[in-house]
Amino acid sequence: MAPSPHTVPSLPMKDNMPLPSKRFSLANWLPDQPGGDDLIQSLKNCVVVSSQQRIRLVKVAVTGLTETLGLYPTASDKTSLAREMVQMFPAVKDTTPGLEGHEHFYNNGSGFLEYKLKNSRMSLPQDKKKRKRRSRQELEVAAKSAKTVVAEDEEEPITPGDQEKVDWMRYSPPTGDNQKKHRDLFIDTFSFRRKIINGSPTITDVLCQFPRLQDMPELINLEFQLLYPDQCDNFISRWGRMKEQIILAGEGNASVLVQIQKFQPDDNRDLCALTALAFALHKSVVQVRGTSTSSSRENSLLFLVQSIPEGTDVEAAAKAKKPVYQQPFLLALGPARRPVQYFAVLDKVAVPCGTSLITAIDRLFKCHFVFNVHYSPALLHFWHFIAAFIYEVLDPHTVKPIIRSFASSVRAVEL
Repeated sequence: MAPSPHTVPSLPMKDNMPLPSKRFSLANWLPDQPGGDDLIQSLKNCVVVSSQQRIRLVKVAVTGLTETLGLYPTASDKTSLAREMVQMFPAVKDTTPGLEGHEHFYNNGSGFLEYKLKNSRMSLPQDKKKRKRRSRQELEVAAKSAKTVVAEDEEEPITPGDQEKVDWMRYSPPTGDNQKKHRDLFIDTFSFRRKIINGSPTITDVLCQFPRLQDMPELINLEFQLLYPDQCDNFISRWGRMKEQIILAGEGNASVLVQIQKFQPDDNRDLCALTALAFALHKSVVQVRGTSTSSSRENSLLFLVQSIPEGTDVEAAAKAKKPVYQQPFLLALGPARRPVQYFAVLDKVAVPCGTSLITAIDRLFKCHFVFNVHYSPALLHFWHFIAAFIYEVLDPHTVKPIIRSFASSVRAVEL
């Protein structure tokens, strides 16, 4: 029987014919979810997004994505969702200069969406998990690291008189008459010193060869200035305004708010802001020599500053520090909220850092670069925020999404 002229004949399906592609729409999904309308209204009406709001948005978005496309959506699907999230809710946008704004949610195998998807896939049987591939970002970082190693081998040549100058500084204690000569020779021997320090000696070894870094601690600032001439004073000049923004941005996180409320109006606002920053960017699990260990927010602060009573022998306290505190940290002499003096503990050596907390934090940060040592793992996000968004000695595009997200919240605060 011939087909009707008004009927379109069906074509046979081929085994290799692609199925119609699906697309997940957050705008269609979110209103139908429990509490979805409330979340929409809270995100549309806010200026500074709290961590709880962001976590809730990511959770419901990934739930919808996986129910629609499965546990292994494509990179294109994840990128589309990330872009839709910031289009729907401009307040959640990553405002880091040079980025489109969605990258903290997903970009080249990293971001909040990817982290949530990985957690969702942890319960899958091993044979159902796909083989992990290195992201483009990981490959770029590896390539940059390789280039850095090559660059370090191309340092300026050492002049014959460098060792003599270093020996003079080493065996000539600083006095009122020779301090200028110490500073001049310190500048002259910069390349010689960096070649030695970049060979990864211990801080104790460095201080033994260059003892003026201990009894003339202003040379730590000078060394950092030689490394980063344009960024040396950024922390001191920018902190006054940023500390209030950090406190206000931190109030959007319940755990941070509890700590902020412990401070009285006449307490140290600098310490309040640093505490808020450490709590907001807390790393609950850290890797130490290949072993994962947990770290509470309260304990992480001990890797930044520890208080000891006024009158305590500072040198003895530095030598008696616990082995877990391997990276540089501050000893605060006096009451916890109103110390009278600060010292940086480098290995088991105490280096004076003045009477101001901000001056002390500035010197502590610079010690990591001057002595070529890692940050404490418990404070990695904390220090990366300071390095990328205050000093600007670290490319902000390379830091974790949680750091860029908090930085965006800080920038959104209007004083």
